[in-house]
Amino acid sequence: MSGPPILHPEIQRLGDENTLLREELIGLLAEADQLVQVVKPNLLAIYQARIGAWELRFLRAQWETARVRREIEMIQASLNRGQKPDLPEIEGLLDLEFLAWQERVREAAERLQSAEHRLKHLLPPAEGQELRNLYYALVKRLHPDVNPGLTDDQQRLWHRAQAAYAFGDLHELRALALLAEKSGAVAPAPKSLDRLREDQAALARQIAEMLKRIEHIEGAPPFTLRPQLEDDAWLARRRQELDTQIEQQQAQCNALVAHRQHLLLDGTHGTIFGQN
Repeated sequence: MSGPPILHPEIQRLGDENTLLREELIGLLAEADQLVQVVKPNLLAIYQARIGAWELRFLRAQWETARVRREIEMIQASLNRGQKPDLPEIEGLLDLEFLAWQERVREAAERLQSAEHRLKHLLPPAEGQELRNLYYALVKRLHPDVNPGLTDDQQRLWHRAQAAYAFGDLHELRALALLAEKSGAVAPAPKSLDRLREDQAALARQIAEMLKRIEHIEGAPPFTLRPQLEDDAWLARRRQELDTQIEQQQAQCNALVAHRQHLLLDGTHGTIFGQN
């Protein structure tokens, strides 16, 4: 009775090395997705929770100041023409002009609200680790960069896995892991020495590209803010800076409101109120 075929030593060596390279690539693919789909949103949520409320108040103060300043310009323009300012018309024009400001404030408020919701619904550590483990197994079985020749069903499973991972849906990922197992694995065909060498070079290139991608991800915000977000002294200074800026905006806005009232009461003509 004949045993299993004996592989050429070079084929065996290259096959073993490629298996290790493939495992390294799988780990890097999973790490990059972890950074983009989990760590980055969490860092943005932490930033919003620790700084976002101050930034929102500052944005609102800027909006109010800019709106009153623009209102003064419109009132002064009417007075310069010898006309009584039509306040309802001016209010309507201001609403149109400041739609973009209003949208910025709304988006900032939504970011803050979404961050608070995300941080309240983070998975416990054990479930977070299970989520990562399941996703790693799915990357190994379904990621197109390491599994050429996926069926249409397997590709659909992969897209569902990405979405479930991004949303932290542990139940969905558990179900997808079972479905991926039942879908079977793509059986590797025997490869020649030349093909194994080509695979090794391709794997090495992919690994180098993934290392650069991960370095690029971690070298940009919000990852570069991680030390500051963990530094209570830095957070206190930043909040104080924003508090000071908010107070300055409010003082400027109050002065502008007083000037507006002066124009409306006295009908003063003259130079348009300055921008500073």
